[in-house]
Amino acid sequence: MMDSLYGSDNAKYDQHAKHLLSSRKLLAEIVKKVVPEFQDASIDDIAEKYIEGTPLVGSIPVAPGLTNTVPSKISGGRNEDGAPKEGYITYDILFHARAPGTGKPMTLIINVEAQRSQKESTLGYHLMKRAVFYACRLISSQKEREFEGKDYNSIKKIYSIWICMDSPNRDSYINRYRLEEKYLLHRYDEPQENYDLVNIVLISLGEKADKDRLIHLLQVLFTESQQTFDSKRNILQKEYHIEMTPEMEQEMSTMCNLSLNISEEALNRGLAQGRKEGRQAGLNETALRLLSMGLSVEDVSKGTSLPLETVEEIKKQMIEKNK
Repeated sequence: MMDSLYGSDNAKYDQHAKHLLSSRKLLAEIVKKVVPEFQDASIDDIAEKYIEGTPLVGSIPVAPGLTNTVPSKISGGRNEDGAPKEGYITYDILFHARAPGTGKPMTLIINVEAQRSQKESTLGYHLMKRAVFYACRLISSQKEREFEGKDYNSIKKIYSIWICMDSPNRDSYINRYRLEEKYLLHRYDEPQENYDLVNIVLISLGEKADKDRLIHLLQVLFTESQQTFDSKRNILQKEYHIEMTPEMEQEMSTMCNLSLNISEEALNRGLAQGRKEGRQAGLNETALRLLSMGLSVEDVSKGTSLPLETVEEIKKQMIEKNK
């Protein structure tokens, strides 16, 4: 049930999530936290000055056998990679950003992926290996698009940022993966700018509320299903000073409604499973899963026919376990 809920089945929810994330203000929050080049820049400057063009939103699939011609050099960003005899990839969100304070023009290519689950059992592969593939394609696809011929000095640094709405250990975390220099014999220092070109960032949203600014923002948007649309909008406006456009409000409102539909569907399936098993352990497990999705004790008790005290005890044990 949980794999279905947090996996890739609900394509409509995923698409609305990607469009919401493509807001320049939300992207600026992400970039400031995880891209060192922007750590001293303000959110407003990142959104208004440094993000170039219009962030483009696509879908994830890699389509073997599809080919297209080498795209022309771009400015701002496009989200379809192509090369002769290769399939093409459409990224979730792809944009260019000009790094501030470097003393010279420097463009970063930044890719943001919204991922409902990182479980291998759900995806059928290790997510990190897919992230490495995407990052390498962001480098290799620059030839004849960002630079021509042998002008490898013009390769642009890339960040592939993955936002995962679940966590393998139930805790929130942010990890960065990059190339680094190791001395195997004697010592020579290669200028870091020549090899520090590939960066992967994985942002994992845990089950517990987190005080980190970015994690809290993403949890409000994507994992706090008990929050209403109005409460989420108030948090964005008051805590993050994000004035929502009509388009953003529509995306988030639709996501909230879809979350309710998913929760109700999961509740019905869980009840059917528990009744079919006809065992107390089955009902307890169903109650635990529904509580972890943010349903109230009263709703779970009513739906599972378990006593209110029993559901409260299950929730108490769940909270203690997550501490």
